[in-house]
Amino acid sequence: MKKTVHILFASTILLAIMTGCGNGNQDQINKNDATMNTELKPFDVQKDFADNGFTFFTKNLILCCGDSTESNAMTIGWGGIGNYLGHDRPAVTVYVAPARYTYEFMERHPRFTVMEFDNPEVWQYMGKNSGRDGDKAAALGLHITYTEHGTPYYEEAKTVIECETMTAWHQTEQDFRNNTPKDWYKEFEAGIHTVYIGEVIGAWKR
Repeated sequence: MKKTVHILFASTILLAIMTGCGNGNQDQINKNDATMNTELKPFDVQKDFADNGFTFFTKNLILCCGDSTESNAMTIGWGGIGNYLGHDRPAVTVYVAPARYTYEFMERHPRFTVMEFDNPEVWQYMGKNSGRDGDKAAALGLHITYTEHGTPYYEEAKTVIECETMTAWHQTEQDFRNNTPKDWYKEFEAGIHTVYIGEVIGAWKR
């Protein structure tokens, strides 16, 4: 009888280890892996982009820039989608303040990706932590991969839009035409955002 109890107890411990009981990282891994159940497939943003352009950037999207040797990502709360220099040239506009670590990458590299995630912990962490202090993707259990152009993105994203920067505009106070930006930047210490307009060269969604 004692042998049977010992065997059952040992089996319970083994099962707990195998299922990740007591492992604080397991829940995070499961959340990330859950988005991997369906494959990222290419889509035409001009024909099949179903989101409201006025609310798409309120989803706390992730901006990533770099190449296979270096990259960094950050949370962005606003931006724009539409067309630039032709009705058949879809474009994405993003804004990066000069104090942000990602700004250095946007200045060095020609392409970037904008990503949407189901897991809110991704944008929460990316928005509160700097890549200067550590690998944010590794901390979140995200897996970096690259487009055919070498642009980095994360496999766990539900939507990925790849852009090639066409133009950048370093705003100054002299560019402000009404009080909205003037008032907004009074309390913002990271500097006036640079505007980057990127031509969409690839897009994928689950």
